[in-house]
Amino acid sequence: MLKKYLIYFLTLPVLSNAIVIDGVLDEAEWETAHTITEFYETSPYTLKKYKDETIAYIFSNPDGIYVGFINYQDESTMLSKKTMRDEMSSLNEKNSINIDFDGDRTKAYIIAVALGDSIFDATKIQSGDFKTDWDGDWIAKTKKYKNYWTSEFFLPWNMTLMNQSSQDKRKINYTALRYRSENQSWVSSAGTMAMRSNYFQNLTPLEINNYTKSKLNFFPYLASNKNSSTNFEETNIGAEIFYNSGKGDQLNLTLNPDFGQAESDEVIVNFSAQETFYKEKRAFFNENQTLFDISNYNRYAVINTRRVGSRPSYNCASETKEDECNENKKSYSDIDFALRYTKKQDDNQFGLFAAHESDESFSAGREYYALRGKSKLDNKTIGYMLTHVIDDIDNSSSTVNVIDYINVKSDQLTTYFDFLSSKKNEVNGEGFRAQYTYKPDRLSRNSASILYFDKNFYLNDFGYLQRNDWFHFGIGHNIQNVDFPKNSNLRLKEFNIDFNYDSDTDGNSNPYRIEQKNKIEFKDSSKFSYDFSYKSSGKNTTITRKDDLYPFVKIKNNFSITGDYEAINYKYWTYDWRVSFDKAESYNSWDSKGYKKRFFKIAGSIFPSDNLKLKSEFRIKKEKEWLNWISDNNLAVYDLNQRIISFNLNWFKGNKHEIRLKSQFVALEAKNPRALLAEGNGTLLNSDKEVSSFSNGITSFQIRYRYEIAPLSNIYLVYTKGGNVYEEDDDRSFSNILKDPWNGPDNEILSLKFRLKY
Repeated sequence: MLKKYLIYFLTLPVLSNAIVIDGVLDEAEWETAHTITEFYETSPYTLKKYKDETIAYIFSNPDGIYVGFINYQDESTMLSKKTMRDEMSSLNEKNSINIDFDGDRTKAYIIAVALGDSIFDATKIQSGDFKTDWDGDWIAKTKKYKNYWTSEFFLPWNMTLMNQSSQDKRKINYTALRYRSENQSWVSSAGTMAMRSNYFQNLTPLEINNYTKSKLNFFPYLASNKNSSTNFEETNIGAEIFYNSGKGDQLNLTLNPDFGQAESDEVIVNFSAQETFYKEKRAFFNENQTLFDISNYNRYAVINTRRVGSRPSYNCASETKEDECNENKKSYSDIDFALRYTKKQDDNQFGLFAAHESDESFSAGREYYALRGKSKLDNKTIGYMLTHVIDDIDNSSSTVNVIDYINVKSDQLTTYFDFLSSKKNEVNGEGFRAQYTYKPDRLSRNSASILYFDKNFYLNDFGYLQRNDWFHFGIGHNIQNVDFPKNSNLRLKEFNIDFNYDSDTDGNSNPYRIEQKNKIEFKDSSKFSYDFSYKSSGKNTTITRKDDLYPFVKIKNNFSITGDYEAINYKYWTYDWRVSFDKAESYNSWDSKGYKKRFFKIAGSIFPSDNLKLKSEFRIKKEKEWLNWISDNNLAVYDLNQRIISFNLNWFKGNKHEIRLKSQFVALEAKNPRALLAEGNGTLLNSDKEVSSFSNGITSFQIRYRYEIAPLSNIYLVYTKGGNVYEEDDDRSFSNILKDPWNGPDNEILSLKFRLKY
């Protein structure tokens, strides 16, 4: 009985709407809604016109914006495989509505539902980034009929921060889209998609009735975790509060948030000097965060919220209980609170972010602050951001200032500029980015960028920077062909060529890279790509970790070729494969035979029903003369052999129950080591230093059960097991390298979490 009342209370806002969101477009409001009947094929980008095969409707009332679709299609061709949230699959039919709520062409929300009610949402900002981190508070349902299927969306006015005015009408920009799994194609009412560089300029304007609605959501949570490997147990209680005034203000506050993630990260084996970037998966840090997003692909991000709650700073050498300090080091920090306030008025936006970590026995929590402002002036956008971090244990602080500027000169040309400065412990650094994208015509695209970060520029206390002491220039061109005879089995050919040059700020040139990529899509929906890559000889300026005496290592040129194939979706299964071959010249300064790499991947998926999908993948990588840094100017080459096995499972029961299994098992062995020494001029020589072979086994296993009480109200039961076993001079077999971290895990955690929305 208690459960029944709880579900009723949590779903009351949904039940109180005049429009019932059930996928059935039977309310009178749909008869007078704005109607769209013409769609254009945008993937592939033929712009072929389709009329009356898809009908979309849009209207608004005091509760929010409603969107409906009628999709005519033979029932035998309809696919409705269920997927996880934000998983874009080719195994189901889809409808999507993309909306720029403020009509200023700087930010859009991409919202989609698949036949079977799996949902997807993402944000697209003017700087070009497309991110699925955001999970919005909206509803969509679908309904299947004999010769058509329908979908129905409800987007509350308070779903996100919107500019508010006293006008009775609101101008939005939008496109409605439909995906057909039979031929894996998209059609769009505006003839554009979020992946296109002129996406915002081509969205269709529409005036709808405007309303104001506030929202106050309270998300209490209870989380209990037990780690049987470390005999550690904890129970946390906390809450998140989201308030939207409906007048352009939004406040998000979290108290004692749970650091544990209900979804594990991918296993990435990284021996390089560059840090691996991981996406944020905690709900609070993804909500209403796009204003603070200043980033450029995987090169840098001014704010990386994964820093908040990361591994604490320690100074055990100064502690009286040094051994106890070392034994009690944690891999994460608890968080006391985090707060975010954003405001939007007319063409101006302002934001404030603050977070404070908890003090630990041998560490003090760090403090994080950010201020953000942005204004739109006609077709130009200019912004400013300040970030500041205080770390009492390291007795350090760091400040970053950024000015960002975007100029949409035309539907064809957009330019981007970021000016960055940093100050860490009284040391100043500077950075800069300039970039453009240009579309000479609808089927070609040209882009180029320049980046510069000096030796003292530091971003990684709060943000992410792939490397400092870095100059980069890149230019690329892309051409598509979608015009083929009717009897051809081709539907798309794509040609891409890129040139990239990198160096440190002293002018030591890295190998320049020329990459030529080709993609072919067939009418039966299978895909094949083949790529060529050439790296010149040059200097690796990061491998010695910026050693003052040995700042780089000279390396030889390299040529690689890659082939990739994706099969069609058969009735219950599909597969894909990839092969890659690399070869480099031999060195004259030591007994080298030349670098070689072989990579093979085979993957397959089985989907015996709409509610079950299993996927397995096997990868092998073999390298001869794999170069690895040891210390100072000491390096070594190995015969590297790496195998990765992964197995994933998704199972659904209705729309409430979900089981997800994610697993990766990595076995790596580096044999036949040969020691090398780098001279001051970067030349590699033989060395008599002893170097050991080694092996590394990594296990990541997680099985998660989720029960959805109501939208954004969930119960999670999660079992996670992970280990990392590194051994030198061992003769373990591959099977033992795989098994050892499973048999002796670093962590074996059982977690129970309740997160409810009020």
